[in-house]
Amino acid sequence: MSKINWNEENTARLVELAGTGTVSQDQLISIAEVLGTTARSIGAKLRRLDFEVDKATAKASAWTPAQEAAITELVTSQTGTLTYAEISASFEGGVFNPKQVQGKLLSMELFSHVRKADKVKAVRKYTEAEEADFVTIINDGGSMEDLATKFGKPLASVRGKALSLLKGGEILAMPKQEKSNAKEVADVLANLEVAGLTVAELCTATEKSERGIKSILSRRGITCADYDGAAKRAKLDEKSA
Repeated sequence: MSKINWNEENTARLVELAGTGTVSQDQLISIAEVLGTTARSIGAKLRRLDFEVDKATAKASAWTPAQEAAITELVTSQTGTLTYAEISASFEGGVFNPKQVQGKLLSMELFSHVRKADKVKAVRKYTEAEEADFVTIINDGGSMEDLATKFGKPLASVRGKALSLLKGGEILAMPKQEKSNAKEVADVLANLEVAGLTVAELCTATEKSERGIKSILSRRGITCADYDGAAKRAKLDEKSA
């Protein structure tokens, strides 16, 4: 859903849909679907128009006080020794998944006691000779399609490799893509070593906006060099729980 422009037409439509009396949370959801925006946006606008709007009912925590105390004892007694995945596996038979554990420890400000998971060493996808050919093709004005054809790899793979070479200063600019594949459903982060890239670099590699990249990282719970999408995802999961 997108952000709505509250012009006279949309505002009049909102007032018509809201009717009279107190507006319930179910009404907010229905109105949001009609106007193509969020229930939160609808509620905020109605309150500015002096409508009475029911407050959202806070969801009960999935964690009992006893569980909160137990996980606090677990992580503080073994500071820096367990990852989120290891805590999840060892805590009450795995009743909470790693993202739920991460969200809880973030909200309790106990994340400093958690050990970072070891980085997985990336598998080399291009030989040294192929890398040299890769650079030559780009310097000769070759396109993304030329590279994909030469090495028999998908565009996402050659785009990721080109970005890596750009970061290393081995090429001066990303090669152009001759044909747009905007209509194709594809994973824009495929073949990119996201953890070692900044948001700006991911924007360059995928041709997406900063907001778009952060949204993807948060939605998938992925962390890059300068944006913690995993923490953002965990907070969202904790809030929804």
